[in-house]
Amino acid sequence: MRIRKIQSRDAFAWSALRIAFLPEIKDISQQEVNDFFLGANPNVKEVFIAVDDTRQDIIGFIELNLRDNIPGSHQQTTPYIEALFVSPNYQGQGIGKALIKTAENWSIEEGFHELGSDAPITNEKSINLHKQLGFTEIERVVCLLKRLPHDT
Repeated sequence: MRIRKIQSRDAFAWSALRIAFLPEIKDISQQEVNDFFLGANPNVKEVFIAVDDTRQDIIGFIELNLRDNIPGSHQQTTPYIEALFVSPNYQGQGIGKALIKTAENWSIEEGFHELGSDAPITNEKSINLHKQLGFTEIERVVCLLKRLPHDT
């Protein structure tokens, strides 16, 4: 397995993995990927992929962005893990750890001293991985939304 920066030739495979990670984005994933390669995706600044050396398949990815005012951060702007996914058949082999280490190295090269991330409260596997890698839990949040009546 090796990790490298994403290239435009990886667009279709990356989009497919994004859909495996979040099926609800199936209608917008390819457009977001296309926008990234055009420099027009405001939610993703850099992407690294894990590639199976034997089959040359993309087996995981990490999407990074820069966010302002991250809770607990001492920086105004902080690199942030927007998405981290490893194909189920490859989980438990250190690939997620390697992708996060790559994100850390990229963040340092960009001049930053912290890296932010999040995980759903119910995803103990992800929370534990982050903690193993030195992340500190800052807060837990429940997001709420109320539909408001509107005149049509």
